[in-house]
Amino acid sequence: MNKPRYIICNGDVNSYRTHGGLPYNLYKAGLKNGIFQHSISLNYNKIKYLKYLWNISQFFKYRKLGGFQWSRLYSEFIFKQSNLLNKKNINIFSVYQLLPQYPWPEDWDVDFYIDATIYQLFKYYSLGDNLHNSYKEKIITREKKNYQEAKYILCRSKWAINSLINDYQIDKQKIFFVPGGANIDLSNFNKYDLLKLPKEPFKQNPIILGFIGLDWSRKGGSFLLELADLFLTNNRPIKIKVVGPNSDNLPNHPSIKYVGFIDKFTQSERFVKEVKSWHFGTLFSKAEAFGISNRECFLMGVPVICHDIGGISSTLPDSDFGKMFNSNPSPKIVYEWIIDSLNPYSKYIDLRNNLFKRNYEFTWDSSVKRIKEIINN
Repeated sequence: MNKPRYIICNGDVNSYRTHGGLPYNLYKAGLKNGIFQHSISLNYNKIKYLKYLWNISQFFKYRKLGGFQWSRLYSEFIFKQSNLLNKKNINIFSVYQLLPQYPWPEDWDVDFYIDATIYQLFKYYSLGDNLHNSYKEKIITREKKNYQEAKYILCRSKWAINSLINDYQIDKQKIFFVPGGANIDLSNFNKYDLLKLPKEPFKQNPIILGFIGLDWSRKGGSFLLELADLFLTNNRPIKIKVVGPNSDNLPNHPSIKYVGFIDKFTQSERFVKEVKSWHFGTLFSKAEAFGISNRECFLMGVPVICHDIGGISSTLPDSDFGKMFNSNPSPKIVYEWIIDSLNPYSKYIDLRNNLFKRNYEFTWDSSVKRIKEIINN
């Protein structure tokens, strides 16, 4: 008899607001395709009081504060909310590196689905800069033990796979690459509306580039401004439409059009209409584990320009997606490629149509079918 499978994350799987909607959309697709039977809701606020005690102990031990979310104490107390500790013969599919925390019962099968290792988060996202080195080593040691004892480790990026092999020495036979799907459902949208194209750029119609993300700085906002300046210098109108960040975090620039935050679940029509109006999505991050915004653009047939940093390359199909430049390209190289790709405009239209024909590849249904092949083996 197959073991019942529970999906868990560092939060509430059943809320579309958790981790940008990834666990929620993964669970929905997994439920439909028969790989998940149960979902777990965890609430950090119920154990928040422990954070204060934790910080006091850390200060006396290391003269540093922080890191509660990485601690064994945190993992143990928040996992208790799952009510799984007394369950036998179950499978846990975890979207968080430290849940559950080994040791777990021998009759459990535990699989992980990650976009980055904690080592990468510390090194490239600077998330551990305020932590003592010996404490960071303990965190990574616990994480490594989880991977050693897991049945499968699925990665949304090949970047994460490289870290598992090179930084954690995990057996590559248990590691698999499965890119994630877009966190938006297009099943109720009219296909004709999804095929609508932005206007051909002329002097009165600017080239429109789109930005999605909360962190303007990390996700390459400054590069987009350099690119915009080059367009303006060459008398080419350009508009950068920005979805996500707080307007207070944006610089004052004539090419920026602030759209604001759009809830992809409750305002999906607005989100789709906005993204479809772009000529290209963009992702020139300083650090990026995956880049779900690329998958969302591809789902709607919108090509993307990006560069080869972290796990961004793992978001891309094999062709017809736009352009991935070498890491940290010059604005001039990107400018010239954009101008060429839009001339003639019929070439660009073909790119959009070819990409939209493949939009199933970027859904969670597609990702889950691959996951199912692996974990039901």
